[in-house]
Amino acid sequence: MATYKKGYKKQNSEILLLKTIVIIIISVILIVGIAFIIGSMTSWKNYSSYNTIDDYSKVFDMETEDEEPILDYIVYLYSDRCESCKDIRNDVLGVAKDLEKDKFYLLNIASVEGESDEFLETIGKTTVSTPTLVVVKDGEFYEVFVGSNDISDVLELMEDGTYSGLN
Repeated sequence: MATYKKGYKKQNSEILLLKTIVIIIISVILIVGIAFIIGSMTSWKNYSSYNTIDDYSKVFDMETEDEEPILDYIVYLYSDRCESCKDIRNDVLGVAKDLEKDKFYLLNIASVEGESDEFLETIGKTTVSTPTLVVVKDGEFYEVFVGSNDISDVLELMEDGTYSGLN
């Protein structure tokens, strides 16, 4: 292989093309890897990453995959059109990501089936409003929080580990 005056080796076009292809492949692998890492770090911010409830009648009757009753959990009621829900979304999901999978459920009131009468009677409300956080303890309705301020307050207690509603 020929060399330049300063001692650098001349490269033919095939070797240069091969190096370019290798650099492109390594770059693509790095970009895909970085995108995967970023995606996995932020997946907790998506509602789709959590268990959902699609019927009001199921709110107080949650079960594991083995059909064992779940006794302690929270249900967050939201709507995609609710501005307050959007404001506290990261706070709610930030607490949810630290809970066990069967301790947190979502209910989007825009896509829920069934009648809400029995649900509303149980929580002591006359209408379904968002955002709402329903706490179930020992398999029974325990407490409800309506509005972003009340929910934010109880979320802080959950983060601190001082909220008595979840074991």
